[in-house]
Amino acid sequence: MKISIIIRTKNEERWIVKCIDALKKQTIKNFEIILVDNCSTDRTVEKARANGVKKIISINKYLPGKALNLGIEKSNSEYIACLSAHCIPKNKLWLKNLLKNIFMMCI
Repeated sequence: MKISIIIRTKNEERWIVKCIDALKKQTIKNFEIILVDNCSTDRTVEKARANGVKKIISINKYLPGKALNLGIEKSNSEYIACLSAHCIPKNKLWLKNLLKNIFMMCI
């Protein structure tokens, strides 16, 4: 099982490293991060790259649904989770609990 975590950004330099660090601490490790950036003028994209984000999509006109759909198009994963960069997972079980709830719905 692989998971893509799509992070939407627009000048999120203040938060992006905290968000990525919280994701790296998750108990589930089989995920990729896809950043969808809306023309940030700060160092959001630079900091994301420096912290291991390889898939980065730039968009010129931000529409929340369009941003998520572009991220999903770049994903090869079975599951998708979506975040805004200023949303920091609370603990190392965030992703595990999210997936647990998805699996419970499928039973």
